[in-house]
This record gives sequence, structure tokens and C-alpha cells, in this order.
Amino acid sequence: MADPPASNWKEWLPVASFFVVIAGALLAGGGYISQLRDNTRRLDALETRVELLRSIDTRTARIEAKLEVLVPEKERRP
Repeated sequence: MADPPASNWKEWLPVASFFVVIAGALLAGGGYISQLRDNTRRLDALETRVELLRSIDTRTARIEAKLEVLVPEKERRP
């Protein structure tokens, strides 16, 4: 009996290219997930800053209202 021919590397080329494509997709997906997490973290930080600025604006408005009550009309400067 004749031995079957030795497997050629060209026969494994479709399988190898399939694994390369899968590995590339996984790497791209991982980068996308990392970017998404980073953007989520930044949005959370911005939302925290917006809440802080709103509380400062509220306090400033209250202080201005009190000052308007305390300072008589004729002492106000234009």
C-alpha cells in the first residue's frame, strides 16, 4: 500500500486564515469595549460636574436674592 501524501501547508491555509480573522475580530471587539468603558467613565464624571455646577448656581441665586433684600434701592450702583 502506498502511504497517503504528506499534508501540505496550503491545505491548512483556509483554517489558519479563519483563526486569524476570528482573532482580529476579538481584538477589535476588545478595543471597542475598552473605548466604551472609557467614554462611560467620562460621561459619569461630566454628569457629576453638572450636578455640582447646578448646586453652585442655586446657592448663588439664593445669595443674590438675600443681597437684593438687604441692600436698599438707593445704595445700589448702576
